[in-house]
Amino acid sequence: MRKLILLQLCLLVAAFRADGQIFWVENFESGSSAGLSVSSYSGWSNTVLSSEGTYYNEWYVSCAEQGHTAGVCGDVCGTSTGLGSSLHLGANASLGGDAGATYDNGGLCSAGFCVSTDRRAESPTINCTGKTGITISFYYIEGGDTTTDNATLWYYDGSTWSPLADPYKTPVCSSGQGSWMHFSTTLPASANNNANVKIGFRWVNNDDGSGNDPSFAVDSISLSTAGSSTGTVPTPSFTVNDTVVCQDSCITLYNTTTGAVDSIRWAVSGTGVTIGNVHGDTTTACFSGAGYFTVHLYDYSGGHADSVTHLVHIMPAPHPTVNQSLRVLSVTGAYTGYQWYKNGTIISGATNSSYTYTISATYQVLVDSAGCQGMSVAKSYTTGIAEVSATGTNFVLISRPGSETFELAASIALDEAVQVMVYDATGRVVLRDEWEQGSIRKQFSVSGASSGLYIVRIGNAGTSAVLKWLRQ
Repeated sequence: MRKLILLQLCLLVAAFRADGQIFWVENFESGSSAGLSVSSYSGWSNTVLSSEGTYYNEWYVSCAEQGHTAGVCGDVCGTSTGLGSSLHLGANASLGGDAGATYDNGGLCSAGFCVSTDRRAESPTINCTGKTGITISFYYIEGGDTTTDNATLWYYDGSTWSPLADPYKTPVCSSGQGSWMHFSTTLPASANNNANVKIGFRWVNNDDGSGNDPSFAVDSISLSTAGSSTGTVPTPSFTVNDTVVCQDSCITLYNTTTGAVDSIRWAVSGTGVTIGNVHGDTTTACFSGAGYFTVHLYDYSGGHADSVTHLVHIMPAPHPTVNQSLRVLSVTGAYTGYQWYKNGTIISGATNSSYTYTISATYQVLVDSAGCQGMSVAKSYTTGIAEVSATGTNFVLISRPGSETFELAASIALDEAVQVMVYDATGRVVLRDEWEQGSIRKQFSVSGASSGLYIVRIGNAGTSAVLKWLRQ
């Protein structure tokens, strides 16, 4: 059980404090491929601490959830260079059994499938005679639901069990698997020179149907004592690549903490923030909102936490709106720069606040405001069909593929109402409507119009124009 293969020894020595002397290790290397109860694993036991449901979740020791070092995503037996078996909390044998660190969060107790759980996996007795200043370290993953579905670390001094730590929840990889992390804390002074020490992991979950995988898994547990050197007290610090950026962009965070730490965690105040690897030495924070945000770096060392902050300013990005008048596109509001695009490609020389298009396409504009840029929504615009009436008024017909409607636009406001008539290919009148005096634009609908060519006649005593409408 305590035999340590060379690879794991190297990993543990590298991850734990350089001045620590490891005297006890549990790596669960003789676990099964799946389904081995913790109470059947050499020296370990399982204690139920309060009333449970009939289909309680269970502790297993197997490679159905492989053990890993920090920063590795969880997986199952033989799929990677994992460290073999782990101790983990899985579903009841009657409800699927050991599928790794995945548990039943309940919600069906009214149907007789109650899964409430409260049980502790307990180590064999550990002889700490001659050892002082003892630190426990391990790798783990944990999900659940706050403290209602949760794992905690416990300590036994030879007569009484007591809670020692509540490790924070670990991140989830994009694959949906848990991301393994490192945890370390000191044992109470009662462990010094104590021949009857045990450690345990308690899992509780209610039956409310809330909570997310993974449940909890742990591997490569070690106890160590401090060496002759006292080590360096950690001093948290970090840098950012920029403290003033635009909305809808990201900054890079660099951990520059000095001294030995067990793990770190990034956090940012406010909403609309997405952080990459919250435990990585280098990560990114992306902001969909604007304002002032406080970036926090938390350092965890020997069961204690320290933090440092930086303030960043996220400036608002413009969100331009494009208006259309005949074939002229213009931007609402004033900006310091403009660039028009056609079908996603820059239009050379189109850098004014308006643009007159000549062909049907998708258009949008990129604007600049105090160094922050924003792109309008891409929209399709058609050239339409133009006709000049006898009075010199310019009329344009605008239509969109698949629509039973079209729009008429006049170059100047109508000085009197005009009649609009639409004829199909046989000469039958399919629409008769009036375009009101003083209007410049109006939309017309030909219900049930099939695809084909239609004639649109605009006229009154002093105005006459004929246009073609191709209903697609």
